[in-house]
Amino acid sequence: MPGGPGRGGIQGMTTETKPQPRGGRNSSGSSPKPTAPSTLQQWFPAGVWLREYKWGKFTAPDLIAAVSIAALLIPESMGYATVAGVPAQIGLYATPLALIGYALFGGSRLLMFGAAGSVAAVSASVVSGLAHPNTSQAIEFTAALALTTGVVFLVAGLARMGWISNFMSKAVMAGFITAMAISIIVGQLGKLTGVHAGTGDTFKKLGHVLSQIGSWNWTAVALGVGSLVLIFAIQRYAPKIPAALTAVVITSAIVAIWSPNIKLVAKIPTGLPHLVHLGGISSSDWVTLLVGGAVVALVGFSEGWGAGQTVSKKTHDPLNANQEFRAYGVAELGAGLLGGMVCTGSLSKSSVAISAGAKTQMTSIFLALIVLLVLLVLAPALQWLPETVLAAVVINAMSGSANPAKLMRIWPIDRVDFALGLITGIIVLAWNLLPAMLTGIALSVLYLIYKTSFPGGAVLGRMPATGDFETITWKLGRREGPGNPKARPVPGVIIYRFNSPLLFSNSEAFKDGGEQILIEAANNGGLPKTLVIDCEEMFEVDTTGAAAVTSLLDYAQRYGVDLALARVHSDAREILKDAGVIGELGEDHIYDTVRDAVDAVTKEPASTGGG
Repeated sequence: MPGGPGRGGIQGMTTETKPQPRGGRNSSGSSPKPTAPSTLQQWFPAGVWLREYKWGKFTAPDLIAAVSIAALLIPESMGYATVAGVPAQIGLYATPLALIGYALFGGSRLLMFGAAGSVAAVSASVVSGLAHPNTSQAIEFTAALALTTGVVFLVAGLARMGWISNFMSKAVMAGFITAMAISIIVGQLGKLTGVHAGTGDTFKKLGHVLSQIGSWNWTAVALGVGSLVLIFAIQRYAPKIPAALTAVVITSAIVAIWSPNIKLVAKIPTGLPHLVHLGGISSSDWVTLLVGGAVVALVGFSEGWGAGQTVSKKTHDPLNANQEFRAYGVAELGAGLLGGMVCTGSLSKSSVAISAGAKTQMTSIFLALIVLLVLLVLAPALQWLPETVLAAVVINAMSGSANPAKLMRIWPIDRVDFALGLITGIIVLAWNLLPAMLTGIALSVLYLIYKTSFPGGAVLGRMPATGDFETITWKLGRREGPGNPKARPVPGVIIYRFNSPLLFSNSEAFKDGGEQILIEAANNGGLPKTLVIDCEEMFEVDTTGAAAVTSLLDYAQRYGVDLALARVHSDAREILKDAGVIGELGEDHIYDTVRDAVDAVTKEPASTGGG
């Protein structure tokens, strides 16, 4: 995970979304200088940017951007609330304090926070296993889940556990997100067609909706599909027009004028949200919610971190995972305190902010005020909003994530990783989100263990022109192949490079790899005088790894082959010395470079070059 300050200084706010010219120099011609973050920047970055905020210059663009984002955020938040299985206003209740929380503590100047389909779907999965089929209990558990998610984020951030988000491979997350988006879209088809979507897995829901085609409300279908086409058309041909809001306004006007026989969104209460009261949740349910919060945190942070990194390419904010964990924790707690649902960083809303000219996180604060204003003043206008249109808004929002292209790109790179992502996606569709996520985590960890246990290695040869040492052949798991065709074997020497720290998990692979090299050499014309171990990648060695070096030494000496070590890192050398390995080898068998080792064996100094 990247480190560094949350905002890395705000001195350049006027150019915060403009990349520095290539060549590493700023507009004045001097080289920019990296600076360490202050304590204030790491823990409360708003204390820096608020102090230096240029009210006369930044207020207008930040406010305009907030209005632009609101046109997308409000209908999407209402739609995602239905995905979470709660009334539409819960998506709006989640927004104000979540936005303000991230604005005050987050590391990105332009990352926008809000409800999202991924965390909404996981929330529904967690809550459905706890709440009885009544709205009030589902609302209570949804808010409680937001609070437990916030606690998980805060504890992990304070414990500096940002690294834990790496324990989900990109392929597994891609499979999960793709299948989850498909599942959400299928779940919205009932609202789009005016029938009940049924229960069960994604395939059962799809079959149930299709089996009721004779009962479809064709007025709802026309409004929903028409809205979907309109949204896609506006996004394609008039991207500056707020597509989702336009569809909501037009269809609400149609309903208000002609009163068609379709289902409408339940009445949105007028007024500000109140602090949540959670008095009816048992201790066992809190434990379940805490576990669910950990899953929501992993899914939400994976999506939000990706969005933050994408935004940071334009804003040049160096993000720190631990600081982001803390900021996400504050944001989730804020969402839960107002009775809202879980939220995360949103790339689509952040992209609108950047396009609209937002300058700072003051945009988020303005956006929070706009949402509160809508709840206070404009809630009655939402009484004509059709369910089918909210379904169209959600389907449009999830359509990009449902594209399997990201997963398919992994196929030619790593087919095992692709298979793990595919398995995770199938479990999402055929079972449920939580089992899929837990399976995905387990598969990711198992694959990590496998890859660290069999990291691969290479046989090196000398480049005739330079004397450098390059790969002749390499092996990684079941894959192997040729290296540099110009590299040549050195008579009497085989150079073996192990491509990993030498630890208990891969010590057998190291020993087996060395033994196999000697077996192949014997079968191909004769054993070398010396087997040189290039330790460049072995920057760490534990006691089991040291024992593996001794075992390989014994094996080599059994057949009259010496063993030498080259490019041993200082800390690894200490372990080898304490374990008695260097004593058995002899100090004269430890070399600073591969070149020195080869020259000592061949008594034939190579030409110029590195090594």
